[in-house]
Amino acid sequence: MKAERRHELKQNELADWIGERVETLRPHAAGIALGIGLLLVIVLGSLWYFSGENAATSRAWSQYFDAFNGREPQKVLQTLATEQSGSKAAWWALAAVGDMNLSEGAALLHSDRTEARKHLEVAEQAYKKVELSDDQMLKSRARLGLAKVYESMCQPKDAKKYYEMVATADKNTAIGKAAAADAKRMDDSRNIAFLEWFANQTPKRPAPFPGMGGSVPGLPNDLPERPDISLPSSFGIDVGSANPAAPPPAFPAPGGAAPPADSPPEPAAPDAAKAAAPEAGEKKE
Repeated sequence: MKAERRHELKQNELADWIGERVETLRPHAAGIALGIGLLLVIVLGSLWYFSGENAATSRAWSQYFDAFNGREPQKVLQTLATEQSGSKAAWWALAAVGDMNLSEGAALLHSDRTEARKHLEVAEQAYKKVELSDDQMLKSRARLGLAKVYESMCQPKDAKKYYEMVATADKNTAIGKAAAADAKRMDDSRNIAFLEWFANQTPKRPAPFPGMGGSVPGLPNDLPERPDISLPSSFGIDVGSANPAAPPPAFPAPGGAAPPADSPPEPAAPDAAKAAAPEAGEKKE
């Protein structure tokens, strides 16, 4: 009985304490309900926002990879970089645009300096935008691209500056060691002299062959006649001639029809020769 009585007293104390707290919080019930509602809205809004962001990120990366299989990847990548500005996919798209224009510009340096300059300037602008990224890998990649752009433009001082920046930021890594070697190369007087000489050259596009040969553009139209490569007639094969060679004689199949008339007669059997011999002797007598 005493144990039951103590249990009842504890329950009463708990009920009294809960009642006191409810009475205390009752004037603030509206504010509490409003706070709970705001918290619920924030949680649901966060879930919706991050799910939509993940979907947009997936679409951006899909567009990035699909661009390399299209006919005009630079336009697709540039559009992606503009529409998804600030995203990781946009930074990588800009870096790819820089790489493509750097490659095309460097190749055109030997044939068309004006077009080469245009491509190199586009690459420079793209790399400078990527350099502002907070991703160290992209930043180093952009600076290495800028170094190569300035080297292609025959500006060894600027190229050396960016090579050294990459070598310092990525020390003891493969890209850092390569950049350090390139920075030393930009200090070599022979390389500097070559860039100065190359900058003053004015290469021209190679001129195509005049005329049209054999309906093929660019081939001359005064080609010699085709030589006679047919075999002599003694071989029995007339190769390259318009008249086909005479067909070989046909032989009958075994057990078939008689041979042609112009074939030699078959030799007489031995028994027939013996039978004809006595008849010849009787005629002599």
